[in-house]
Amino acid sequence: MRMFEAFRDLSSLEQCAPLTELRVSPPQYQELVRRLEDEQVLAQYVDDKARFDYDPANSLLTIRMPSPVHEFFKSLLAHHIQDQLKRIAEQGDEAGKFAAGIKDGCSSRIFLQENVSEEGLGVPEQVVRREPDGQFQHPDAAYPGVVLEVSYSQDGKNLKKLAYDYILRSNGDIRAVIGVDINDAKESTVSLWRPNYVKEEDEELEILEVRQDISYQPFRSSDGSPIDSQDSLQLSLSDFATDEISSGYESTSLSIPFRQLADLLTQAEEMRQAREAESGPRGIRSRRRTRKRKLSSSPADELRSEDEAKYRREEGDVAERIAADDGEYGPGRRRKK
Repeated sequence: MRMFEAFRDLSSLEQCAPLTELRVSPPQYQELVRRLEDEQVLAQYVDDKARFDYDPANSLLTIRMPSPVHEFFKSLLAHHIQDQLKRIAEQGDEAGKFAAGIKDGCSSRIFLQENVSEEGLGVPEQVVRREPDGQFQHPDAAYPGVVLEVSYSQDGKNLKKLAYDYILRSNGDIRAVIGVDINDAKESTVSLWRPNYVKEEDEELEILEVRQDISYQPFRSSDGSPIDSQDSLQLSLSDFATDEISSGYESTSLSIPFRQLADLLTQAEEMRQAREAESGPRGIRSRRRTRKRKLSSSPADELRSEDEAKYRREEGDVAERIAADDGEYGPGRRRKK
């Protein structure tokens, strides 16, 4: 919880790494979730400014503070996919009705809880929490069919591991994982993973594997020019939900040209330039001269400040009690750009 408290300070926010990993035991994580539920102001701040994943098997809490390029790019790509779904929906046939139901889930949390043992049976797995960069889900499906993950610069995101988690821990109901690796100093690449089912002789159960259809294929060079502009990432409408409800829509396709990916990335970088350029032109600002009237503090605001000060004192006591219950634990890695 100290990490999230630090994020509330804008000066700390400017210095924080894009990705931070902490070793947090399951009991500690449950206590963290409980405190967030009790502290609505803090919970809203975390929802707005940070995203976090939790892997109980490895006791790993991953906190991400996405950059403007990351956020604009994933938003632009999600809109591009949604526009194609809308065009399919306008056809009015069965495929169109199916496409009309698919919604953009943005970065809403996903709880992955399917068993990943070799036997496919046994004790239920601990729940893994993920907050992807994008996702598309049909209302009749338990999981999104298509998931988007974007790794920007040195944030250290392991796209391949994420793809395996999404596919295996959803029992293949997540049918396509798009991974985009954005880089400033080298080529930017795109990958695509899908579930693959294998039936072996004398085996009662199918074996669920992960197949990589596109493997880190460059779409933009380090100088910003498009690469392989004739290539594209192909999705089927049936990718957007489990085959229990999407069967029959395999022939309806969506295409994301590599040139389009390069163009979307350029647009995202232009948005960052308009906001944060240290040198060169920035976005246009208003020239209107004004005198600002600040929001006056109400009795409720003053009471909230007192409550927050009390919370900070109690938070230290909670952390010490958890550490005493669970033993010492060491921090994970912190990667900086």
